[in-house]
Amino acid sequence: MHWKHIGGRDYLYRGFSHGKNHSLGPRSSETEAIKAAFDEKKAAHKAREASLKTQLQTHAAYVRANRLHRFPVTAARVIRALQHQRIPFRVIGTNALYAYESRAGVLIEPEHLATADVDVLMDARQGVRIATQVGPEGLLSVLRRSDRTFQRLTDATFGFCAVNDTGYRVDFITQGASPPLEMNDFERLLQADDLTPVTIESLKWLVATPRFDAIVFDERGMPLRLATVDPRAFVLHKWYVSQRADREPAKRHRDEAQARLVANLLHHELRDLPMPGAVLRAFPHLVRQQAGAGMDEFDV
Repeated sequence: MHWKHIGGRDYLYRGFSHGKNHSLGPRSSETEAIKAAFDEKKAAHKAREASLKTQLQTHAAYVRANRLHRFPVTAARVIRALQHQRIPFRVIGTNALYAYESRAGVLIEPEHLATADVDVLMDARQGVRIATQVGPEGLLSVLRRSDRTFQRLTDATFGFCAVNDTGYRVDFITQGASPPLEMNDFERLLQADDLTPVTIESLKWLVATPRFDAIVFDERGMPLRLATVDPRAFVLHKWYVSQRADREPAKRHRDEAQARLVANLLHHELRDLPMPGAVLRAFPHLVRQQAGAGMDEFDV
């Protein structure tokens, strides 16, 4: 709130985040009381914010001292920028392992976690909502709130992605249809020069499975709510892509290793997780059967 002098009189205005101001009337005992109450509450909120920031810094130092600050800070900033815009998404791929290790109370070996990108899964069925939340500025502009150096890059495999000056990349992906559609929801709704999510047919199984949330800590020790897919879905999908003949051999080996790793966590550390029927319904019986045969020591 602020006073504005107009025509020889002071008027009380309330300012809003979208840039518009609303007049509450000329200066009077009533508007002065409103302004005083507002200033008092604002001061209290600032004091509470400062106190909470101090607590966060203290806890972050504890997290760093105990070496729990593991999630890549660049990916964390990207995720926070998307969350701030209230864009619905889930993180999949290697970075999902941080959520599973957090819930399991273990530390996964670094060789399983090494990656220089983050895969952001968006549900094409929510295309209208996503486009509305992204707004006219586009996905690339949202990413640049976390790092101004992000640029649009054309990739032979993934189409358009974003890469920053350190080489860290962000891939937006979504489920594909069978047979493929000529144009997906994102291509219709997002700007032509924006980061249009790439369609991958097998992702339709992942978008149909439940969310899996966990609190992780980035490299500065700050907390982050990480949303990914149910670990059973992760195992089945990773196993499926690891058996595809058109997958690069190095990636196939990594996919299978990650599938076995999460299956091991489910068997030993995450036994209390209920088995959601949505996972069983989402993945074809043949995929579940083949994964079970390939990892018969685990209950997948």
